[in-house]
Amino acid sequence: MKRKKRIGLLLSLLLGAQAIAAMPVTTASAATLLSAEFETTDDSFQPRGTATVGWTSDEHYVDNCSLFVSGRGTAWAGASRTADSFMKAGATYSVSAAVLQKSGAPVEMKFSLQYTGASGTEYDKIALETVPDGEWTLLSNPAYTVPAGATGLTIYVETTEEDTASFIDFYVDSVKVIGKPATIKPGDANGDLKVNVADAVSLVKFLTAQSAEIDEGADYNGDGKINAVDLSLLKNALLFPKTTPITVSGDWDNYQETASPAMQKVYKDGVARVGNTQRIREKIAKAQAGETVTVGYLGGSITEGGSATSKDLTYASMSFDYFNETFAGGGAKYVNAGMSGTSSVVGNVRVHNDIFAKNCDIIFIEFAVNDQGGDRFQKSYESLVKTCLEQENAPAVILITLCQKSGSSNQDWMEKVAQHYDLALISGKNAVMNGIQAGTLNWDRDYGSNDNIHPGNGGHKIISDIISFYYRQALKSENASDDYEIPSSAIFGTELVNAKPVQITPTSMGSWKAGTSNGSFRNGYTYTQQGRDPLKFTVTGKSIVLLFKSKQNEIGTVEVNVNGKSTKVTGDLQWTWGGPDGDIAYLGSETTELNVSISSTDGKPFEIFAIGVVQ
Repeated sequence: MKRKKRIGLLLSLLLGAQAIAAMPVTTASAATLLSAEFETTDDSFQPRGTATVGWTSDEHYVDNCSLFVSGRGTAWAGASRTADSFMKAGATYSVSAAVLQKSGAPVEMKFSLQYTGASGTEYDKIALETVPDGEWTLLSNPAYTVPAGATGLTIYVETTEEDTASFIDFYVDSVKVIGKPATIKPGDANGDLKVNVADAVSLVKFLTAQSAEIDEGADYNGDGKINAVDLSLLKNALLFPKTTPITVSGDWDNYQETASPAMQKVYKDGVARVGNTQRIREKIAKAQAGETVTVGYLGGSITEGGSATSKDLTYASMSFDYFNETFAGGGAKYVNAGMSGTSSVVGNVRVHNDIFAKNCDIIFIEFAVNDQGGDRFQKSYESLVKTCLEQENAPAVILITLCQKSGSSNQDWMEKVAQHYDLALISGKNAVMNGIQAGTLNWDRDYGSNDNIHPGNGGHKIISDIISFYYRQALKSENASDDYEIPSSAIFGTELVNAKPVQITPTSMGSWKAGTSNGSFRNGYTYTQQGRDPLKFTVTGKSIVLLFKSKQNEIGTVEVNVNGKSTKVTGDLQWTWGGPDGDIAYLGSETTELNVSISSTDGKPFEIFAIGVVQ
């Protein structure tokens, strides 16, 4: 009630602005409808013609990777993806793609659209540039209009000349489409694809001539005008959201599922464990009482976005929307701390700044595809889970285990952690593999993208639906639980609990310099490859975890000496792409002063992204 009173007061003041003039619909800020960065995924881009496409870390325009296009036998062969889900006929968009070619000479390259028009299959130029040898060049059109009546849209990158010399290999990165969403949400006045108090503020500014632009969603009743009526409707929608009139007191017992029996079986298989429900019921009750609840997601590239065509179509965003609309009346907060190519070793150090600092009440953890076996993963994963459970705000912790197309996953040992700590387990592996075996699902059609690892839009929707199904099960009377207690014992080891990132003060820089090549870890250290003098520092703690740049056959090995005990840590690891990885550099049993020196053993490149210290 307090939250509603605050919103009501704000909106009453807004209405007091006497914004009563009817104004025409005007387009304001646009949404990012596609952002393909090719970090460990093809982002649903596919080969066109005879070409072969695949993400690579050999070159990049942004971040660490790009899409490599090779084996082209014609000028029109290249990299393409369907665009019907985010572009529509007659609409105007800002479209761009960065390209790089190394043919030794300038080459004319084109960003194009294929579509079905009145004459059948037709083609249109989006952007055309002469691309110099060895230089990233932007193919860009800030105001591209899709031809009227066009359907079956596909965007692609190609060259123009039909001769053998033009059939070059090239790289593509940072493909972006920015514009008005294909679906306009009533009340979305600022174009961010959500409806909240910020939209009311934008609408008032427009109606009082403080702003000249507004998004079409401001026309709440769809009458072609924007006026005080729309503001009033928006106010009512925010104050009295259309949520299911069910509380955590037990009314969910009678909830009627609307999915088909076959899909309900998929959802049931996906909730491998409901676990102790005390904490999640408390967080839902908190949200229903009008208090702010923050839902956080920590994981790898699937959590970050995978191959979904937009951030709003990821499992994290959609499952948050369900929680926000169903339980929080639009007042919940969302944190997506997914980072491509990272494991629970990295997550265990990142969680402090990226999840705890934002006071997350519900924490989803997804690393079943990126983790491997062995101590550094199993100890890090269990330590991460226990660190989350021990936070002062007693967050609800929910584990997610997904899989590759082959069924490969780390669910077997992660499920043991879920059992030991009596936690909920959302098993995408069980849901998808069982669904495929039953004939209900097909990986390529219903779940995956074209890289055999990441879910596409359909897969993200399935994961989100399973999470929504889990909430409904957790609220049933039969699943109500007594007070939750964190086990004092461990299953793999919790030596890395509370491995906080620390900013060291070096006593000697040696052959190292401050800074790294990764924008997310700017406060690290880079080996200069000039001599092998150690980086030295002193910290207080029990154990140390190093986060570092890792890529097979390119990154070297360092020796970490702590109080006379040496451990070798290597960045030359399989299944890494130049992004952050981590390893245990020192395990101790008591908090003490740790005198640390880190030196190269082979003279090869090495970057320390962060240093986690267990206090």
